[in-house]
Amino acid sequence: MKLLNLFGANANLAAISRRYVWTAFVVTFLALSIGLLEGVGVSLLIPLLSTFTGSFTAANSGGALGLIERFAQGYSRNERLLIVTSVIFAFVVLKSVFQVVANVFATWVEGRVGQDIRCALYSFFLVQEPARLLNILATESWKASDAVRILLNRIAAIAAVLVFSVLLLLVSWRLSLIVLAGGLIARLVQRRTDARIRELSDAVVSANELLADQMLFTIFGARIIRLFHSQQAEHNRFETVSDGVRRSILKGARIYGTQGPLLEAMHGVLFLVVLLMAVFTSVSLPVLAAFLVLMNRVQPHLRALEQSAASLASAAGSFNEVEWLLKMRDNPPAPRGELGFSGLTNGIEFDKVSFEYSDRGEPALRDVSFELRRGRSTALIGESGAGKSTVVNLICRLLEPSAGTIRVDGQPLSRIKISDWLNAIAIAGQDIDLIDGTIAENISYGRPEIARTKIEQAAWSAGAGFVNDLAQGLETLVGPRGLSLSGGERQRIGIARALARDPDILILDEATNAIDHETQSGIIMTLRDLPKSMTIIVVSHRPSTLAFCDDAVVLSRGRVVETGPLSSVLSYRTMEAGTAGQTRNEFE
Repeated sequence: MKLLNLFGANANLAAISRRYVWTAFVVTFLALSIGLLEGVGVSLLIPLLSTFTGSFTAANSGGALGLIERFAQGYSRNERLLIVTSVIFAFVVLKSVFQVVANVFATWVEGRVGQDIRCALYSFFLVQEPARLLNILATESWKASDAVRILLNRIAAIAAVLVFSVLLLLVSWRLSLIVLAGGLIARLVQRRTDARIRELSDAVVSANELLADQMLFTIFGARIIRLFHSQQAEHNRFETVSDGVRRSILKGARIYGTQGPLLEAMHGVLFLVVLLMAVFTSVSLPVLAAFLVLMNRVQPHLRALEQSAASLASAAGSFNEVEWLLKMRDNPPAPRGELGFSGLTNGIEFDKVSFEYSDRGEPALRDVSFELRRGRSTALIGESGAGKSTVVNLICRLLEPSAGTIRVDGQPLSRIKISDWLNAIAIAGQDIDLIDGTIAENISYGRPEIARTKIEQAAWSAGAGFVNDLAQGLETLVGPRGLSLSGGERQRIGIARALARDPDILILDEATNAIDHETQSGIIMTLRDLPKSMTIIVVSHRPSTLAFCDDAVVLSRGRVVETGPLSSVLSYRTMEAGTAGQTRNEFE
């Protein structure tokens, strides 16, 4: 079973691969059949060559070879040639058929395991490095699935080597002992090089992550790079990181490239030793010819074993990266719940809720307690980093509290069915995530059944009148991540998407910070006209955006420092006074 433990201590990868342990027995059966067909076909060269040379003597042979020769004794020379040649040809054809079946089967297994691994990796993350995730999904996960095929090839090679070893022993046990001794020496050399290749594998993975990080910045930071005229500096940085990948790969390639020729040379020396030993021990020409052909045919399988060991050693770093992502230690557990939810009746209560990101020195929220009442608009106020977005993510169950309880109408939020809960929520934020599709597809995202008239109404309510000026209107493609639109246009589409869902709970997280004041005023009027039963949560640094809210919760350094009606909250009045003073100075 140690042979089948492809992924070692990587428990999650091992769990996926264990579903396909049965395939190892299928591959072993096919490989043994292929090896036997080829090996026996090669062994038949002895009676064939004996017949050709006229040295056919059944009485002097023993074992399996003697049985074959005694069977053929009753036939004439030409009949023996025809029979042996026909049997060899039949074995060659059957071996080819089995080989095709084995190749197709191995490809199917590799595809299934790869699909299982990538589907297991498909999850949603808030706190992981994008570059590392990109590298794992685009590169390392494929190496992990490739390793399954390498393992199956390794099993097949082992089975073939066993078959040929038995046949070599039957042909000449003395020469077989020499081959065995040479194989052990080659194995010792290979183990030393494999250990070094495994060490260099981790360095290649780290270099690839740095390159992926630089690529992401180059793609998504193109605008700021050009604005600050940093093209050459970023180009130089990219060259440096890319060269780091090249050098890491080169170090491993040097060892990998040296291992093959070295082992090949050892095999050549072994071949000469066997030939000399056969001469000194007076091995007959047919037996020597068959032994050398068998020995030659076992070489590809031995090389496959050597190469597979080196390939698996070089993929060790990839296995570790995929396992890290599968463990998902820093991600919330999959949200669950058994209670149905059709809408708020009282409100949402935070009861001594705390949350801590693993990579930060202090909690994002500490013993936070407040209430969001049904049918009320509540402003979340606080400086950057105060914990406002964490509150939003907790409400949306993108995160789970480290301590404390969030209750919905008196029931723990964790007990509510996640599908029911998210269907009741709509969010529009400052980081607008648009899909690579049309404006209409973005507005109806998550609710593809929404009527066209409702999409148009949502766009109008969100102040997205610019859509009417586009040649294709709502069918205009927004481009990757919506980059063909301005920041304000993207935000208006995000608001339209939220409004189109007719949510029970509407969350606006800095949803208007890139929108001009005139358009924002129109959106605020729309929000004022929303059904009175809708609960609205607003995060903004603009007092004008918060002005329509009924209540306020003020956060500072992860703690609630003030709650109450918006008009009575000191922090809001301070924000208003600051904005008014700034406006007067601008006019003066």
